[in-house]
Amino acid sequence: MDAPTAFPIEPVELGEFEIPLRPPVVHGLVRRGEVMNWIASPKTGKTWMAYSLLAQVITGGNWCDHMCEQHRVLLVDNELHRETGLNRLHKAMGAARVPRGLVAERLDAAWMRGKRATLEDLEATIRSRPRATYGLIVLDALYRFIPRGAEENSNSDMTQLYNVLDALADYADAAIMVVHHAAKGTQSGKSDMDVGAGAGAIGRATDSHAVFIQHEEANHVVMRAKCRSFKSPVPKVLSVDGPRIEVVHDLDPDDLQSAETKTPRRK
Repeated sequence: MDAPTAFPIEPVELGEFEIPLRPPVVHGLVRRGEVMNWIASPKTGKTWMAYSLLAQVITGGNWCDHMCEQHRVLLVDNELHRETGLNRLHKAMGAARVPRGLVAERLDAAWMRGKRATLEDLEATIRSRPRATYGLIVLDALYRFIPRGAEENSNSDMTQLYNVLDALADYADAAIMVVHHAAKGTQSGKSDMDVGAGAGAIGRATDSHAVFIQHEEANHVVMRAKCRSFKSPVPKVLSVDGPRIEVVHDLDPDDLQSAETKTPRRK
């Protein structure tokens, strides 16, 4: 065990003006050096939504009414096989009309399914690149980075995992987006912090916590988010027709699919 190290203490000197916050990566959602959860039930399109977001980050475009700053992006995918991931990226970039040359210039990927990538491997990989190489790092999915012996339902274990992610976001000067699955069952009656599977620390330890809950309309989800450094955005309904993700303004975000709804309503 390393010897204890005293941390720095400084006097609080407040100037005349407010201290500037860190630069946004996705306005209204996440800044450089912050960690954001991206949580939805399995098979509801959370990877399509993540891919559509990174498409807008590499172009500096607009994702579902959130302006994105243009950055280089690193995708670390330990859930999809390489050919499946590349196939989806091809469709997502085509839907967003991102030129292939810009994709090659601004998007890097690591396909880690079947390679037993650990949290330590992730840390070594990110620290092998110069600081500020990336503006956004997408980790898909959280459960495959949980260290051996650690438990998703343990607050202590998940706090330690997010401590590592905080340190990596600070080192990389990048936003880290963590794709995670929702708990079993319907999510309509839960608070946003309880939507994700596992320990409550998963929601508490992050800077932004975005959840996607099934709307009563088929192939639609409601996006809700809690943010520390932004005013939390108003809930919105998204049409998820992979690879196309769009805001739908004429549906009520309060109309969630409930346990009593046997099948979602279709147009």
